[in-house]
Amino acid sequence: MELQPINENVGIEDLNDIFEKFDELNTKLNDVGLEIFKNETDRKLLSKPSHFTFSIVHRAIELNRGFKNLCDTNNWITAINLIRLQADNCMRLYALGLVADRLDFYNRVINGEHIRNIKDADGNKMTDIYLSKKLDVLYPGFRLLYENSSGLIHFSKEHIKINTDKIENNDDFIMRIRLAETSEFSIHKKVDYAFNMFIVGKELFKLLNGYKLSMAEFMKNYD
Repeated sequence: MELQPINENVGIEDLNDIFEKFDELNTKLNDVGLEIFKNETDRKLLSKPSHFTFSIVHRAIELNRGFKNLCDTNNWITAINLIRLQADNCMRLYALGLVADRLDFYNRVINGEHIRNIKDADGNKMTDIYLSKKLDVLYPGFRLLYENSSGLIHFSKEHIKINTDKIENNDDFIMRIRLAETSEFSIHKKVDYAFNMFIVGKELFKLLNGYKLSMAEFMKNYD
């Protein structure tokens, strides 16, 4: 994404490879979710924090599907908004691992309290900025991806730039804008957007695996 080096030596084959990886990632997310579910229900239990986690997994898979479907119809200007939503999934799942009491966290979220108003075990409010900085330590580059994708959620200069072609010739220039027509992106831009969507989903998968391992250990108390 912008402010990151973009590899322009890519083609449609690279884009198709990334989309194939989306399908593989969705299968992995689903499988880990099922493992967590089975590990608890085999003990005739189902924890509330896992309910929270399953909802994130479901949203993540649907976002990946939506991103691919939108790209297939060449609606990239809508698809790229989903990168920020997938980053949101990472931050919400990570927040669950930062609190002292996961059950209290779940109850407060299910009752409508904003996570940004909930404090972690060290007494810090878990705002998006705070969580993105914490995740950047774990996954370098996450903070930059969060910032760049946030600029696409609300109307900003990024949308004006996408909608405008400006051809300069010394002191003269031609400006072309779009209304109903589809916004066109270069193949290297498409690959970059798709790759970032995949990367943030992969980071969510790693967080999910961490949750699975912690719950597997916790559930031994009920053997």
